[in-house]
Amino acid sequence: MNDDLARKYARVRQMLRLERPDRLPFVGRDLGFIEYRKEVYHLGEPEFVAMNGEVVVSRDGKKRYTRDGGVWAVGDEEKYKTDVDVLNEDPMAFEVEEVGPAMLGEMAQLYAAKANSFYPAPWHYGTLVTRCVLVFGWEPFLLACAVDAARLGKLMDRFGAASLAVAQGWAQTPGVEFIVIHDDIAGTRGPFMRPQWYRDYVFPWHKAIYDAIHVQGKKVLYVSDGNYLPIMDDVLATGTDGVYVESSSMDPAEVMRRGGKDKLYMVKTDNRAVDFGTPDDIRREVEKLRRLHEEYPGIMMYRGGGNPPPGNAEAFEQAYNELLVYA
Repeated sequence: MNDDLARKYARVRQMLRLERPDRLPFVGRDLGFIEYRKEVYHLGEPEFVAMNGEVVVSRDGKKRYTRDGGVWAVGDEEKYKTDVDVLNEDPMAFEVEEVGPAMLGEMAQLYAAKANSFYPAPWHYGTLVTRCVLVFGWEPFLLACAVDAARLGKLMDRFGAASLAVAQGWAQTPGVEFIVIHDDIAGTRGPFMRPQWYRDYVFPWHKAIYDAIHVQGKKVLYVSDGNYLPIMDDVLATGTDGVYVESSSMDPAEVMRRGGKDKLYMVKTDNRAVDFGTPDDIRREVEKLRRLHEEYPGIMMYRGGGNPPPGNAEAFEQAYNELLVYA
């Protein structure tokens, strides 16, 4: 391991121990995400390269690609047209994998490939709510929730069991110390569903997944986009070691105040500052993050914004190097 890579590992491990390292750890520079069976639990890789502002359609017409947003789609519109199609689906149609040599071998290969350049952090994307959106699409999924939540819950239990198996596999993979579990439960204006729905069908599975990770002595961080502050107490009650903060939807200071100093925080800086703000706006946001890092040591970050105007990306780099690099 070369000196630069060793410093990346040391930096992330200090953060995981809730010690402030020599600079604020940066996702994509210090940490690198790895995903198991991305074509099943996420959306796979783009078939084509999209230019700025362009939306490209996949060969089968079911996926869209953008330069900044990667791959996105909202369910199989041919198979799931209405809530009836969703509720009539057989839960056994969805695989729950065995945590065995095949899975563990593939995970070990993913870890080893990433470990040459970054501290590897497994990321599981399509857990429960997000998996429903990926498979069924927004409208059929939401209608099924409204028509027969308990019946939909049988399908979600299958997705929960599948996600639990993946988490158990990552937690047993040699070298893995930290796992990220993603499941979008909120938009910019707040949670998608009423709190009790999450308590009945989502949070028990989240807790089971985190418990399985903790049994192996590993840490877990939960990621949801949007503003989940109205149900943050429920999120924390699942036992996660940390949470994600999308600064365009929530004030990081408020999230950290409620979460406490013993939690990890993955902060995405505000897209609006980089894409639409000025260099002064960017610097003010980075200054705020520096002040928070003085109080909350378990912070990691990555830059929000995917299409900055001339000078803004450079302004962010300058602010980061001057304010968030300490040695």
